[in-house]
Amino acid sequence: MSVVATMNSKRATDEVRHANDELEHFYLEAKRNKKIANWAAKKLGLDKKEYFLELISADLTSAGPKPVIDRILNDFAKAGLEISEEKVWEKLREFESEILGEMLQAQAKQTKAEMKAKEKKDKKKKKK
Repeated sequence: MSVVATMNSKRATDEVRHANDELEHFYLEAKRNKKIANWAAKKLGLDKKEYFLELISADLTSAGPKPVIDRILNDFAKAGLEISEEKVWEKLREFESEILGEMLQAQAKQTKAEMKAKEKKDKKKKKK
């Protein structure tokens, strides 16, 4: 394989890896936002699904978790709930950590299954 072909292959691999990382980050944020929306909706006595959809529209206006936090704090203030910004950030980080753990466990499970399938395939090849 030529140096140019190797570099092109590496570039393509890096692009796929980057796209996959971006997608995983998107899923992490979406799941985190859903959990914090459910938590806030429960505190506010609102429908979880409707509140989540409202939060998502707030989150799309700008990047990062800040718009979501601001919206929740604003809704808490309107409802007369005295929940601090620190508490909301704490819950957000808690949910993010929980989701990340779930994603890592799922990835480990998938990798283990792939390794078993490869071993099984290799054993079949050796028998032939």
